[in-house]
Amino acid sequence: MGKMRLVLLEEDHYFVDMCSSYIRTSEHAEKFMFTTFSNKEQGFDYIERSKEPYILLVHESFMPLPERVFQQQHGCLIILSDVPVAADVMEYPILCKYQPLNQFVSHIISHFNEYTSSPRLRGNHSAEVISVYSTVGGSGKTVTATHLARELVYQGKRVFYLNLEQLPSLSWLDDGLKQAENNLSRILYYGKTSEQLQTAKVELYKRRHPVMGFDYFPGMCEPAEMDEITDKDTQSLIRSVLATGAYDYIILDLDSALQPRTKAALRISDQVLWLVLDDRVHWDKTQVLMNLLRSSLDDHEADWGRKLYVVVNKFNGNLLNDRSTLPAAIAGYLPYIPEWKAHAAVEALQVRGVFSEGLSKLSLLSSFRAEAHSYAVG
Repeated sequence: MGKMRLVLLEEDHYFVDMCSSYIRTSEHAEKFMFTTFSNKEQGFDYIERSKEPYILLVHESFMPLPERVFQQQHGCLIILSDVPVAADVMEYPILCKYQPLNQFVSHIISHFNEYTSSPRLRGNHSAEVISVYSTVGGSGKTVTATHLARELVYQGKRVFYLNLEQLPSLSWLDDGLKQAENNLSRILYYGKTSEQLQTAKVELYKRRHPVMGFDYFPGMCEPAEMDEITDKDTQSLIRSVLATGAYDYIILDLDSALQPRTKAALRISDQVLWLVLDDRVHWDKTQVLMNLLRSSLDDHEADWGRKLYVVVNKFNGNLLNDRSTLPAAIAGYLPYIPEWKAHAAVEALQVRGVFSEGLSKLSLLSSFRAEAHSYAVG
């Protein structure tokens, strides 16, 4: 669909200017046209004449609304308040205007997409799904996945990071943020009900990492809850993020064990960045598991070699093991960072440096993809 008109009836000129500036300069510029009125009668007259779909935001000081506003409603109505409220009134949500503007707009999009009978609001991006995987834990999957997501953000891409580990490294995301949200569990719950509803809730439950710049769902599921996630649940969750049209890349951080959710993520991925360490036992396990996946993912067997990128992590410049023993060619190397062996603060691991430079060479640009594909298949 084209841009949706957002009509704001609000006397607070400072708030109006902030909203207008944010929508005009953010990723939401591709979704909205913005019209404001500080005068009641002018706003009501515009609504009465309007024939196009719109979302109406009305400050509570404009209440009660005249009957003609409801007769001409072509989108949805959201009431704005100066204070947080515990519940909505009737079928109309009440939204506190004093909150981060990205969350403010996300609430609007989520409500419209959940209740509209019109086409849903979405971006115009087509995301590529990249899984970061390894046969053995402790290989640096989360470090690699989060830094890869951040490097893509630095290239101007819109990125969503999704952790599907049973015991994720939460300090990478929430350390210092003091967030009590458990939005991953919430979004998974909506997927049990309806994939369309789950897609609508993505806007509501996503957050942007203040340092790394990617979007993600804060919080984690209980380990037992993660055990119950099926392949269908996983596919639904990934498709819901894809359906927003808001991202260029979705980075999946996977468990080493081949649970149904891990297999489903590998199936749906466009690319798999498979980490190995220069360790004989690690290479032996990688060989066994790669051969197992070649047989178990038979419906995608033809694509497996094309989308697989083997990367040696914690590389010190001298490869001890014979690369020919791996069932796939090595597509790149990431350096060993001694300072990361033990750390007390997550900030030390978020610094862009040599590791980031190594990832930038695996930046998944078209020239690298063509080279890596021919190398992996050959």
